[in-house]
Amino acid sequence: MRSIRVNSVTKQSVQFKVLNEGQCREIVQAAFRVLERTGCNVHHDGARKLLKDAGCRVDGNRVNIPTYLLEKAIKTAPSQITIYDREGNPALHLGANNGNSYFVAGLLNQYRLDVNTGERRLTTKQDVAEAGLVIDALDNVEVVSGLACISDCMPQLADVYETRILLENTTKPLLLWNFERCGIEAQAEMCAAVAGGMDKLQAKPFVILGANSTPPLAHDRESLDKLLYMFELGLPTPYVAGPMLGASAPVTLAGNLVMGFADTLVGLLLSQLTNEGCPFIGTCFTDMIDMKTMAFTHTNPEFSLCSAATADIFRYLDLPFAVHLGSTDSPVFDQQAAFDIGVQLYTGILSGANLNFFLGYLETAMSSSLETLIFGDEAIGYIRRIVEGIEVSVETLAEDAIHNVGPSGNFLGEEHTMKHFRERWTPINFIRTSYERWAADGKKDFKARANEKVKEIIAQGPRRALSPEILAKLDAIVAKAEEKYK
Repeated sequence: MRSIRVNSVTKQSVQFKVLNEGQCREIVQAAFRVLERTGCNVHHDGARKLLKDAGCRVDGNRVNIPTYLLEKAIKTAPSQITIYDREGNPALHLGANNGNSYFVAGLLNQYRLDVNTGERRLTTKQDVAEAGLVIDALDNVEVVSGLACISDCMPQLADVYETRILLENTTKPLLLWNFERCGIEAQAEMCAAVAGGMDKLQAKPFVILGANSTPPLAHDRESLDKLLYMFELGLPTPYVAGPMLGASAPVTLAGNLVMGFADTLVGLLLSQLTNEGCPFIGTCFTDMIDMKTMAFTHTNPEFSLCSAATADIFRYLDLPFAVHLGSTDSPVFDQQAAFDIGVQLYTGILSGANLNFFLGYLETAMSSSLETLIFGDEAIGYIRRIVEGIEVSVETLAEDAIHNVGPSGNFLGEEHTMKHFRERWTPINFIRTSYERWAADGKKDFKARANEKVKEIIAQGPRRALSPEILAKLDAIVAKAEEKYK
């Protein structure tokens, strides 16, 4: 636990650690050796040239990277990143050692559990709008994504349509996905239009645009093309390293971490070679398969354990980072889903993970449910209160209040109680009631109450609407992108 003392106030901030500093160092140095000895395949001419000119050994697509280049990149990359909201207000303060932990909605879901019918169906533009509205209204989900891969649009531009819809329906920072460079260019252009120009977006970025995950030690042309574009702009960018335990990466947890960190270090190096000092968000997502069924899985103890270990390693490197915690393998929002999501949220906050991606996922990222966002928001607030710890000061020790009340008294009428009782966590959608009152109110379980909350938020519409002039600019950018595919 970390002790913080300010003006004779002591507060313990609780933190869960999996790896000690020596173990973190061993994993990072092993990743260095892999890149220097084994190397990686880089399928992008421009990226290979950057690496060769910097001193890497290049043989065809294979690139071997000397450790000193990686160590320099770690030093030149910012250890702190500020991300803003749509209106230019600071929203996220990222830094591996500052203790901040933020939550991000999922993306690229093929299916949505319909708010009205509960049935599983393909995602639509309306689903993206509803996700934006709901997340915008939640205090503890700080970054918005559409939880969709839109089916009712020109398929090549599903990423562009999602950006257009989210910009209209939320002021919070955005996490956006993309198919190819022309899509990411249109997304950046739309965000710049909202910000009032690309220079203003660069000064106060409110969007995270990341490259897609690629096979371990193999960096494909499309992902690198998008990645280098973002580095040129200097916008906050994660490069998703997603080794799969026992399949595309070693089956041991330490070996899996070595593979993942080797990949993210390549992205980090390219970021600094392209634009030294540009913000970079590290990742090391641990994906898994069930060895009995060979099915992809997001729910097991090792999944959370590796995410916490990833947090330890990025703290050792002092780099902002993201993990993916907050999902479930269950195809519906049920007791299993609540357990899975709750454990992962606790792990993310307790480990101090900067960005926790993919809240709202069901069915191992195939589908999503807006009701799970309501649950996640409530659970995050609950857990954050635990991790805050207890303030110990002259005021909170309450000796005067104890003296005033004396033996066998009560504190209900005390001024000290009136001053501090609101500091306790209070539920919004969780209930504290008797069976009789619950039954009289319709016997609604949490899922039913969450569904009502979702519908209430959607009915209210955008809380801060964009001007008709800005919306027209966004539509023009989308139309220009459509012309490329017509």
